[in-house]
Parts: sequence; structure tokens; C-alpha cells
Amino acid sequence: MSNSGTHLGNTPLNLAKLRELTRRELPEILDKVRGKKGLVLDPSLTGPLSLIAEFSLLKDHGVDKIYHLESDTLETDCPGLIYICRPKLKYMHYIANHVKQFSSKTKVDCWLFFVPERTLICERVLEEEGVKGDITIGDYAMDWVPYEDDLISMELGPSTWKDIYLDGDQTSIYYAAKALMRLQSIYGLFPRILGKGDGAKQLADMLLRMRKEQSVTDEVSNMTSARNPSLLNTVSNHIDQFIIIDRNVDLITPLCTELTYEGLIDEIYGIKHCFIELDASLVNPSQSTDKGVNPASSPAAQPTTSSAPPTNSSAIRKKKYVLNSSDKLFGQLRDQNFAVVGGMLNKIAKRINENYEERHNAKTVAQIRDFVGRLSELQKEHQSLKIHTGIAEEIISHTVTDEFNKILEVQQNVVAGIDGNREPEYIEEMINKQKPLVQVLRLLCLISLTQGGIKQKQYDHFEREIVQAYGYEHIETLHRLSKLGLWTKRTNSAASRSTFAQCRRLLKLIVDDVDELHPNDISYVYSGYAPLSIRLVQTALEKLVSTKTVQSANSSSAASLFSYVGTSTVNFMRENDPIKWTTQGGSSGNNGSGGGWRAGSEDVLKLLPGQTFDLRQTVDYGIEANAAMARAKRHGLQHSKTTIVFFLGGCTHTEVSAIRFLAQHDEGRDYLVATTQMISGNSILEPIIQKRQE
Repeated sequence: MSNSGTHLGNTPLNLAKLRELTRRELPEILDKVRGKKGLVLDPSLTGPLSLIAEFSLLKDHGVDKIYHLESDTLETDCPGLIYICRPKLKYMHYIANHVKQFSSKTKVDCWLFFVPERTLICERVLEEEGVKGDITIGDYAMDWVPYEDDLISMELGPSTWKDIYLDGDQTSIYYAAKALMRLQSIYGLFPRILGKGDGAKQLADMLLRMRKEQSVTDEVSNMTSARNPSLLNTVSNHIDQFIIIDRNVDLITPLCTELTYEGLIDEIYGIKHCFIELDASLVNPSQSTDKGVNPASSPAAQPTTSSAPPTNSSAIRKKKYVLNSSDKLFGQLRDQNFAVVGGMLNKIAKRINENYEERHNAKTVAQIRDFVGRLSELQKEHQSLKIHTGIAEEIISHTVTDEFNKILEVQQNVVAGIDGNREPEYIEEMINKQKPLVQVLRLLCLISLTQGGIKQKQYDHFEREIVQAYGYEHIETLHRLSKLGLWTKRTNSAASRSTFAQCRRLLKLIVDDVDELHPNDISYVYSGYAPLSIRLVQTALEKLVSTKTVQSANSSSAASLFSYVGTSTVNFMRENDPIKWTTQGGSSGNNGSGGGWRAGSEDVLKLLPGQTFDLRQTVDYGIEANAAMARAKRHGLQHSKTTIVFFLGGCTHTEVSAIRFLAQHDEGRDYLVATTQMISGNSILEPIIQKRQE
């Protein structure tokens, strides 16, 4: 399947354009070093980079070898090296040692590009190491990696949520604000920004501040704005609202086992930047794509040096395989509950077999030509069926085990509020069997969050058991979980009085009768549990669907047709000003027209942690533009609307599937999911677990 971006560009936002903007900067960076050169990549960037640029692009611009930046020594015969990495201190020490190593031998021309931008502390480290003068430093704004037409990711590290709420490091919020400003410069200002959570509120405030700063910059330097045109002085004609969901508001959803096909692939295989590793025997070694390169030959799959993509796969036990909508079969399966995937694969296999059998009915030259013309597509579909059947068989081998079903039973019971004594017993059994600590903590944190904490006796017992079974260093792990609110003692006598229990009732998070084959509610993705985060999105959207205002239509028409009218003055307005903001999660009380939080949602919004906000960005176009806008309205120039849902702290594949379900049932509206990174229950907890010091 292709990772060259040919599956993008089929929506009004045209995300292929977003990919091309990032891709266009790469050759400029590579051409900084003349002749043959080596590319040294941050290991976490090789996957995202392979989704932006093909290996052939790197080779055309002189890249002879690719290295991973993962040690303080590097052997190379390239006269020039280009480093591309995140601004992390360990990488600065690696690079400094490399430069010192090169200076003692032959001279190597070194360039360093930070993603998305440099930091003062990294430059200080290079300066203290005495190598800053030997390296030319730049930035590479790889803000967004488009996965699909409805999904883009910043591909930050999995520790984003932990960095914000445990370490107090708001760097990722700043990066998110910069990336979102770039989106606004391409598509226009978000007319409405609403969301939930303290981190989300900080992000919204940062967006407004950056926009004001940009307005001043544009007024001071007309030359700059003419050279780099943007739509920051116009309201978007496609995007009607921007919803920010802070991961801290809903930690229960990622801790549950994902039950969609793509979600279970992530749980079992681990999807990294759209790639999974499969047995080489399952993936046809000769498989190639019309455009781009074989996924196994991309930078994501090549951590060491190679001047050309390797072709000998006989010695490779695992092979990279890309999962995106260029694989039509995967596009049909990805959002389905896994319970129905087997039946779908069976039907598809029968259809492909029937299509092959049609060759016997081809009698005339025209019929034979028609069959031969379809043969290539049939072979691709047959190969895809073989791969996904193999993946499904591997998933089934996990889902039929007692261990998987017991974990799933525990999760579903605690989320549904079913009281029982078997859950603690099974967790203790897991500890005794030395199951991975992350699996144990995932269940304990889920119980703590859903029941308002752990009973004092059980809390002390499990704390002692974990430290004795897994090591003393996990005293710090439990302390971190406690600070983050994932591991707490119950203050109320009954679990039914917990915050989540009230949200479960108010938002109808549990649906008893779920039709997984023909679902009518987002709860199908977890076989009965509707993700809290997506219920919040529905809460924000319900009022928008029921109240279409003339004002929002006018601003959209103006943005699309009259951005050329003078220097626009951007006013940032709060609906029903002033809004009373609360620090403990109260609703803004904004029930103005044109969207926003649903009337009556104040109770549930107050229960959830963090601030609630609803902001509007408007543009005063002036009398001339307003008249032209009225003419546009009379001529019926309308656009379909897109709602962007941004997850600060990461989102799961299952949540994306739930939003796709909303899109299928909301005619005239597109959805774009944007996230700091894709996460799972394991990946959100692993950065919190203390590693043993050797």
C-alpha cells in the first residue's frame, strides 16, 4: 500500500496541500549541503518523515546514507551530515560528541535542524560543549503529519499529557498553538473556539494572543505579509468551529481496551505512524506501489545506513506495512467492531473468488480485455485480503484467551458501574503471575477513576503488592499516578456517587442494546460504552446542528470572497461578554446562537475537571465588504462545513472511529480530527512508570 499521500486531497480542506507545504521545505534543507551527504534522524521522526517524503526524494537530493541518532558515536564517510531531531538534551550531547569525533579526523560539514523549532537550552548545551560554532543551526516546521483526509497528527512524544500535568512543562501546548496558527494561516480563522480542560483553555488563550501579535506584525511589515500571504485576516469559509478536548478531561476512554479492528491492531501489534510490523511471509516481498516506495524501504523502516532501498527481504523476519485508506479493504474494516470483521472478510473473499471465476465466462475479445484490465486491481485486493486475514487470525488468537476476556470483563464491569468482588481478585492474580506492570496499572487506574478512588484497605494492599512484586522504584510510579489523579483513595462510601457515575447517567455513556453490525450510536466502538470525549463533542455539536445563524453564513462568505479588501481588523469577542470563567470546571453559561455548548449541559461540564470556554473570532470587513457579502449570499455561494476536533494529549484510534461514525450520520458536515499524537492505554501510562536505575 502507498505511503506517498495519493490517498489524500478528497475533502474541501485538501490535506494533500498541507502535506505538500511540509514536503516542500525538505529539499531546501537537503540542498544546504552540496554533493553526497548523510541524513541523521531522530528515531521518533523517521516514521512521520516517511509519510511526508518518499525515499526517492531524499536520494534525488544527494542523501547517500541514513542514520539514527541513538548513540554518541557515528562512523560515516559522508563529507556532509544533516541532523534532523526534536530539541532534546540527550540528542545535543550525542551531536556534540559526533562533532568532536569528526574534528579529530576529517572535516565534516554539519547542519542541525530542529523540529519544530530550536530552544535556547539546546543551543546553550552545544555552546557549553564547545561545538556550536562548528554546526549551522536551522528549524524544520514539520507541524502536521496528515494520516488521512480526516486525521492529522503533530506526532509529539507519548508523554505529552504527563509533561503538562505532572512535570508542568507546557512546551507541547506552545507547539500545538504554533501548529494551529499555521492551519489558520492556510484555511482562515476558526470562527468559534470551544473546549474543556485547563490545558485546552491555555491553548485557546495562546491562540488568541498569537493572533493579536501577528496582527501587529502584519501592520508593521506589509512586505512580509505580501511575501508570505496567509488567511489570518479572514474567517475560514470551510471551518465553522474548533473543539479542543483536553485529554485530562477523559482518561477513562484510553484505559479501556479498544474493540474496533484498527484499535485492536494497535493494542496487539502497536501502530507507529501508520506502520505495523508483520511477518515477512505474510507481506508479499514483491509488493510495490505505483507511486512512492515500498513501506519497508522507507526511512521509517531503515534505521541504519543504506544508499538505496534494500531488496533482499529473505533475511528480514519482520516487514513494515502501512495502514491507511490507500488500502481499500482496510478502509472498510478499520472502524468496524472486531466482532463483525470475520464475517466481512468472508463475504469479501467470496466476492473476489466470484470475480476471478468470471474469466471462464469471457468469450469475446472485448470481454477478455475487460477482465485483463481488472486483473491488476483484483490481485491487489486479493493480496490485501491475505494480509488482513492473517492480521485478523493473530488478533483472534489473543481475543479468545481467558486472560483477554477476563481483562475485558473487569473493564466493562467497572465502566458500567457493576459492583463486584472479582475485579480485585483478578488483579491480584495478575500481580502474582508477574503480568506486565502496565496492564496491572491500567486496570487499577480505571477502577480508581470510575469509582472515585480505591477503598483504603485495597489501596494499601495493592500499593504494597506492586512494590514487593515489581520493585521498590515503583514507589515513585505510584506517587506520580497519585499526583495525576489516576491512583487515589476513595472519599465517598459508594462508587455510585463518583463523578464518573454522574457523567455516565447524564451523558448516557452506557448503552445496553448495541448492534455492532448496524450501529446506531458511537457506543459500538467499545461494545456498549460511548467514549466520554466524543459525547462531549456531541454535546457541543447538537446545538450547532439545531441553530443555523445568518451571522455565521455571512462571515463564511466574506472570508472566501473578500479577503483582499484593505487591512482587516480582527476582533476577538466572547459571546455574551463578559463570560464568567471558573477554575474548577464550571460552564461558561454561553447559550448564544450559532453553536456552542448545548443548553442544559452545565451540570455535566461542572463535574469534569478544568475550565469550560466558548470564544468567537470575528472580522470587521467594512461597509464595502459587507455589501459584497450580501450579494454573495443572494447568489447562494455556500460551502460545506468542517468541524475540527483537537485532542490535546493524544487520542485513540477508537475515538477517531467514533467521530467518523458521527460524520457518516451528519450530512453536509465534514470532521477533521487533529491530535498531538495517537495513543493507547499502554502508551499513556508507560512514560509515567519509573525505570529501574542500573
